Amino acid sequence: RGEPSTNRPVEFRYLSQPSPGIRRADSEGAMQAPPIGDGEDEIIWHSATVDEALKLQAVTPEGLDDGEVQRRLKQYGRNELTPPPKPGFLRKLWMQINNILIFILICATIVSAILEEWPEVALICGVVIINVTIGLIQEGKAEKAAEAIKGMLSSKATVIRKGERTVVDAATVVPGDIVFIQSGDRVPADLRMINVANLAILEAMLTGESNPINKHTDKVEGGAALGDRKNLAFSATMVMQGQGTGIVIGTGDLAEIGKISSMVGGVDGMKTNLMVQLEIFGRWISFFVLIVGSITFIISFEGVGVGQDDLGNAFKSAVSIAVAIIPEGLPAVVTISLALAMQTLARRNAIIRQLPAVETLGSVTVICSDKTGTLTKNEMTVQAMQTAEGQLDLTGVGYAPDGELCQGGKPVSQDRVARILTMFEGSVLCNDSGLGKDDKGHWEPVGYPTEVSLLTMGMKLGAKDWKGLKASKPRVAAVPFASEHKFMCCVHAHGPSEDPATPLYLHVKGAPDRLIPRCKDQVSNEDFAQRAPMDEKYWTNEAARLSAKGLRVLAVCRADFQRSDIRDDMDADLILKAPAPFLTMIGLVAILDPPRPEAIEGVKVATRAGIVVKMITGDHPATATAIAKMLSIVPPNSSDKDVTTFTGPQLDAMDDDALDRIVLGCNVFARASPENKIRIVKSLQRMGQVSSMTGDGVNDAPALKAANIGVAMGITGTDVSKEAAKMVLADDNFATIVVAVKEGRRVWDNLVKVLMYNIPVNFAQGLSVFFSFVIPGVETVPLTAIQVLYVNMVTSVTMGMMLSMEPPEGDIMSRPPRKTNKRLFGKKVMWNVIFVSTSMVIAVIGVFQWSMINNPDEGDTRRAGASIRSTRIDRARGEAFNMLVFAEMAYALNCRYLRDSAITKKLFTENYWCWVAIGIATALQVFLTYTPGVNNFFYNGPIDGMAWVRILGFSTVIFFLVEAEKVVGPKYLMPLVRPIFNAIGSITPESMKTQRTETGMQSVRFIATSASTFGVPHNPRASPHTNPCSPSEHPHGYDHPVNEAASVAMPQLHRERSSTLGAHTVLPPHHGHGPMEVEGTMATKGNNRQVV
Repeated sequence: RGEPSTNRPVEFRYLSQPSPGIRRADSEGAMQAPPIGDGEDEIIWHSATVDEALKLQAVTPEGLDDGEVQRRLKQYGRNELTPPPKPGFLRKLWMQINNILIFILICATIVSAILEEWPEVALICGVVIINVTIGLIQEGKAEKAAEAIKGMLSSKATVIRKGERTVVDAATVVPGDIVFIQSGDRVPADLRMINVANLAILEAMLTGESNPINKHTDKVEGGAALGDRKNLAFSATMVMQGQGTGIVIGTGDLAEIGKISSMVGGVDGMKTNLMVQLEIFGRWISFFVLIVGSITFIISFEGVGVGQDDLGNAFKSAVSIAVAIIPEGLPAVVTISLALAMQTLARRNAIIRQLPAVETLGSVTVICSDKTGTLTKNEMTVQAMQTAEGQLDLTGVGYAPDGELCQGGKPVSQDRVARILTMFEGSVLCNDSGLGKDDKGHWEPVGYPTEVSLLTMGMKLGAKDWKGLKASKPRVAAVPFASEHKFMCCVHAHGPSEDPATPLYLHVKGAPDRLIPRCKDQVSNEDFAQRAPMDEKYWTNEAARLSAKGLRVLAVCRADFQRSDIRDDMDADLILKAPAPFLTMIGLVAILDPPRPEAIEGVKVATRAGIVVKMITGDHPATATAIAKMLSIVPPNSSDKDVTTFTGPQLDAMDDDALDRIVLGCNVFARASPENKIRIVKSLQRMGQVSSMTGDGVNDAPALKAANIGVAMGITGTDVSKEAAKMVLADDNFATIVVAVKEGRRVWDNLVKVLMYNIPVNFAQGLSVFFSFVIPGVETVPLTAIQVLYVNMVTSVTMGMMLSMEPPEGDIMSRPPRKTNKRLFGKKVMWNVIFVSTSMVIAVIGVFQWSMINNPDEGDTRRAGASIRSTRIDRARGEAFNMLVFAEMAYALNCRYLRDSAITKKLFTENYWCWVAIGIATALQVFLTYTPGVNNFFYNGPIDGMAWVRILGFSTVIFFLVEAEKVVGPKYLMPLVRPIFNAIGSITPESMKTQRTETGMQSVRFIATSASTFGVPHNPRASPHTNPCSPSEHPHGYDHPVNEAASVAMPQLHRERSSTLGAHTVLPPHHGHGPMEVEGTMATKGNNRQVV
């Protein structure tokens, strides 16, 4: 690296985003240089002392001068987020047109134009325009998400420059600036704090922690997770109390909020299985149309069949078959089906932002959920109170004061409740927060969530008028909470404060480890007038027991206070430096952000449906594990040693292969950063899972976009998370996700029914035209292009919409999620195409020939496009046309029940839209058949009563044939044709193979299908990994200072390669929830399995 030099090119990099080659100016001005550092010695700002941080940024506490500010502003750029590139209108238009189904429709338009069938051209163009318009409306989400983040940034900043405090535009803040922040400010940039005074910052938007974080200036361990870097303040977070001064270490895109913005704009969306399958289906259709069209062209050109021997008519004959086979109405059916499902979900509080996401919900195998505000209420709640006599439980969830005091599951007497309130009234008096109702009658907290929970506790115990309680016992003096001493104490007069005879009491609440040693006695028999000697061991053990459950524990104490001891400069030394313990222990209060009751039920339903729920949170591992047990994400009765929780720093130490080995077996991830969440989601996708990610904070946005289906909270969610998600829960109810999954499964089932219906019908149309060229004696085609297009765009759409409205089958949430590579166009569909199409072709050509043979010629015969016309032919085509439509309606009844027989009472009682659709289609057919002028436009003529008998008879036969096939086909017919389908599949072009994602599926080396939700302990003796990720993929940091000379002089701040997880990973004990499969050699020892 050479010797330090003041002119040495250096680069500033913060966290995981490298700066764009900016370095210090030399004598020739600012220059660009490649990054310094080799990936093994990046600076970690939270591990630097205050003096080291100042030296690294080449600045003093007096701040920068104007010249240095301008130089750094030129080098680093403005403190603003770089907007994502916005595609132009033509690019957006191409993105919508670049779809196989749209291409099919465009081809059909060209074909119709060649045949000079202008009504068909107008009809198909309308369909294309509708589909493209819907797609364009869905565009622009990344742009809106970035704008939402940009709106969260501070507009002004108070900086210290040349020793003077001044307010500047936050966009002009540069790395190395000294920034002053105080209560009510939004932090303008990422800061390394150098001076704090009772400073607390709310970082829930980044870390998920619902309480403000108390900040300090001490150095923090290098591998600390984002939420544990308590000497840093992050851009866009809110200062809740106190004040402080910090040195800027990250601005704009290089701040933590900038990383999230970059990740939201840079994450590619996933192709849904429906999109992939429709592309495959489109290729199959194109492949088949090419073959049949080519054969038709050759036959027509050689003069076989109808006898058209010129090149032009041969071409028209071929393309007319293409029009018949191409399912012009399918895109409309799919789009409208998904749109209707969107409306259904919206009525159930699930807002779908992208149409294909509806189908994706049905294939979800894993739900990755944020904890705070999603699985929990984000409302701190007192769960238990510990006295010398035992534990008391307090019911109720959230800030609403609804609940009662219980012991052993039974409510306690009102007299005892009153005594408990008298004991714990100090938690209400020693409290600076508030609680009230908003305009809608919802309880709204003011201040610290922990303190608000204590107010709710007091109201549940009977202090409904907590303001009156405070007024009756006014505060005389106070020592505010600070992270240095971890408690708050207040002196209150229990009566008129100005009366010297009024007794004074010191109320204290805070960390048990700070207060228990300073107690001389404890309340006995839940009566403050009775005291007993202090049992320090009892209280220490009880505090540890409650903390082990993931509860936040506060000690509540009290003491008599002398008026003569009140001083203006009273501070924590009042307790800390007391000559002897003098407090009286009242008891302990255990607080938790509790699970939503509906989330508990939602997890149970998801588990029954074969869906695994994983918690990914920025909270503490113990808290995350406790909540996971309450939700049954992990077995509720399991011991903590059996439930291994992976933390963000542990994930940072893993490469992608190591993460893939543990991701299926671990259901609780704590202290997770935004990058961790994305890596977990992508790892699940590599392992063949369809993942859903739920969340409400800014920190969730990148993972929401990366997941197959991102789900944001509508009430508590930020605009950023909503714009990045594909679905928004209007009621913030986790259980709504399960409802949406059920709807997604119904949509998929019904789309299979639509496809099972649509493909045989289209093939029947095309093959009817094709065989009219091949079968000797058939004078002309039985169906014309306008008739085929009408069936495709009207009848097929009507019947398809009816099928898309089918209610869910009874076992829909008892089945496991369908396979991710489940094909819409599978062997069953191929067999149905052959069986049903053959039946319909026989019926259509049969009634056409019957009419042609048994009806004399009337009028002149004339050519119309690729076909010929006469009154006899029009009548025969009218019969064939109606035969096709009524055969379709009969077959649509078959398709309503793919697994069961349609010969059931449910055929008439379920889905009344079925009979509405059939009634509409029948009325339209009568209108088209018997209305003069209209029937001529559609190339058909009126038919007699016997024709209707033949039509209805053939339709009934087709219905019962398909029902018989349901019984005998799977057992007897499918084994005969399966080898043929396998052979066809083996010669399918490579382009027809399923691509699971835009980047393609990677081979899966390790499969763990176990539903056991235990984590994987690492092997402490394993050799370290080398993470091959690029700097932009590292979660915690490539940090380079402005002053490289200082960097070289401080090697202890350089990042060391983590060795917390080796190449050999020990798998958890298997708990019998399903098979665990491992490809490769397994070494078994005890209950553990190790990959060798």
